[in-house]
This record gives sequence, structure tokens and C-alpha cells, in this order.
Amino acid sequence: MIDFQTKTFDNGLRLITAPSKLTESVAALILVGAGGRFEKRDKIGTTHFLEHLFFKGSKNYPSAFQISKELDAIGAYYNAHPGEESTVYYVQSGAKDFQKTFGVLSDMFLNPIFDEQEIEQEKQVIIAEINMHKDIPQSRVSNLNQAQMFGTHPLGYDLAGSEKSILSSARDDIIDFRKSLYTPSNTIVAIVGNPENFNWEDEVNKLFSGLQDSKIPSAAPFTDKKVENRLISEVRKLDQTHLVMSYLGLSRDDPRRYVQNILSAILGSGMSSRLFMEIREKRGLAYYVQTANSFYKETGLISIYAGVHPHKTTEAIELILKELTDLAQQGPNDEELQRAKGNLRGSLALSLENSSDMAAFFANDLLFMGKIRQVDEINRAHEKVTSGDIQKLAEEIFASDRMGLSIIGPKSYKENLKYLI
Repeated sequence: MIDFQTKTFDNGLRLITAPSKLTESVAALILVGAGGRFEKRDKIGTTHFLEHLFFKGSKNYPSAFQISKELDAIGAYYNAHPGEESTVYYVQSGAKDFQKTFGVLSDMFLNPIFDEQEIEQEKQVIIAEINMHKDIPQSRVSNLNQAQMFGTHPLGYDLAGSEKSILSSARDDIIDFRKSLYTPSNTIVAIVGNPENFNWEDEVNKLFSGLQDSKIPSAAPFTDKKVENRLISEVRKLDQTHLVMSYLGLSRDDPRRYVQNILSAILGSGMSSRLFMEIREKRGLAYYVQTANSFYKETGLISIYAGVHPHKTTEAIELILKELTDLAQQGPNDEELQRAKGNLRGSLALSLENSSDMAAFFANDLLFMGKIRQVDEINRAHEKVTSGDIQKLAEEIFASDRMGLSIIGPKSYKENLKYLI
């Protein structure tokens, strides 16, 4: 059992602390329920742009160099990641440097400058980042698939934005977005590691208690159960075909999400998974093939990623569909069901070895589920899953009208594949 404490301050800010003397480091993380699904169509990329700008200068560290200089001088790890429904900022350092690292992180978060010149300069950096991801076929095909699965809904927006939306972004747009979503009740601070005699709660209270809370806007709900455009094929001069096959899955509040976790693990988690064995080991059609789950407020995805030989693309997709059909009709055998449960159990244990990963686990659970699950609770939920549960969910999810297939390769595969989907 992981020992942690939670505290809700008067303004709604929530704090999670998990002290441990078994480590010499400490991780401080700030998670905000603000992401791409809250953006307007002509302002896509605002979440990402805002995250960049927090590192460009704050009240006490008025330049990017001063921020990085302070943190680099103590060997800290620091970064931020935007998502569809949240954005996370974190720093990890030696425990003795907590006051310095948390001071820098909180100043960036609470007192950003948003200098006009920095904003204009950073636009070019972000556009370069957008172009970089377009040049990487694995990134490009993932973005295509996200848009394919969610259509015009904000969940389908490219988090990085577009050149047009970034160039048209104004300082006031960014400030208004931050003001509407970066509120105390929509923010969680998590601190995990060695306390080194610091009083974490006092530090957070001192820095964050002055924030005033306000009501946050609601995100547009996603209600579709069908995918309109089932096949997207983009032609590139590549030596490999990259594909993402996704199905609309369960929401994060659906108790069957544990079933979806195991379904995904059986298909593509590890080198003994069904798809890895069939497509890579037995036939040598691909270098990588794997699965992943995405859970959102009212929907989700189960996605299959693969990089295959161009002339074997159709065969690989046929094999994927064959495995999905088999699970929907027969379910898994007991041996692979137990192996998938063990895979998830071990992966969860290893993911919590690092203090920053543990902080992220705590904060995400509290933000999205309203509580923090213990590891044993998650493992018990996975252990209860039966072969029949897997078969039933596979039958529901792996329907042709819930599927979207995105492909980037040296030729168009639409004619070859239209009879399959």
C-alpha cells in the first residue's frame, strides 16, 4: 500500500503528498484540467502554446535562460506535457533542493510574464515543431488517426496547432485561456519523495493560497458512436508503411475499462502478445506492432500501431482483423488471459518506482476520478476479468462502424483495403 495524504485548501486547490525516506529525490508536479478539448477551432494549439510560454520567463526568473540556469545548476529534470484534457508541469531534483525547484516551478506557473516579443519568437519555434512532427511518419499518422476518430470535435484537434492558428494567436487569447481554466479547483499539486525536513503543505499554502477560484467552462461532449471516415491513406516516399487502426472504446468512468486494459494487453503488450507473434515473429511483416488505450471523459480509444513492409500492408491488416475477430468470437484462452494480467500488474509496479511517475499517477487519478486508487485495488479489478468479459467487450468494440484506419506509405491502399473495412 502506498502511503499518501490529500489536502483541499479553502480556494479549492488540492494537494497530494507522499513522503518517503527511501529516496534522495523529490518530485513536484502541477496538473491542470486544461487541454485541447477546451479549445476553439480557430485557436487550436493554445494549450500547447501556453505550456511553452511558462518556460519563457516569470516574475522572479524573467527569462528562459534564468529558469533553465537555476534548474540546470542543481541537475533537476523538468518539463511539461499538454494533453486533450489536462496539462502537467513537473520538476524532479535532489530533496535538499526542493525549496529552490518548487519555487521556480510555482513562479513559472503563477507569475508568467507572457512577453510580446517572446510570444512572437516562440510562434516560429512551435511552427518548426509542427513541421517536425509532420516529417515523422509515426507522429503524422497518429495525428491523422486522432482527427479521423473524432472528426470535427475538439478531441480530434492537433494539440500542437496549425501554422495558421499559431500565427494568429494573440497574447490576450493565451491569457484568457489560462484565466478560464487555470483555477485552483481545477489544479492539483502533487509532491512525492524525501521531505528532507521541509513542510510541503506550508510551502504550497504560502504560494497558492492567494489564488481566487472561479467556475470553469464545460467542454463540448462527444456523443458519436460511429466513425464517418474509416480509411485515410496518405502517400509519402517511405521505405515502410506506418498505420494506426483505432476503435471507439470505453470512457474512463466505465467500470469495464479494466477489461479494455486486458484486451489491449492480450493484443499488443509485449513480445508474446498476439499481434507481435503473428505479424512480426511468425511472418516478419513488421518491426513494431503494439496497442494502446486512451480514456477520456465520455469516450475512449483502443489503438493498434504498426510499421510494416509496404508490399505486405494488406496482409498485415488482414491478420490484425483476423485476431480481432477471433477475440470477439472466441475470447482469449486462460494462459494468455493470465499472462496479460501479470503483464499489467508488473508494468504498474514498475511505473511507480519513480517519484515523478508516482506523482503523475496520484494527480491524474484525483483529477479525473475524484479519488486515488491503491495498486491492490487496480490489480484486484484486473484479476476479476474473465475470458467471457473480454469476448463480450471485443464483440462490442470491434465493429466496423467504430473503426478508423490511417495509413502513411509509398502508395495509396484505398483500393486494396476497401473490401476489408
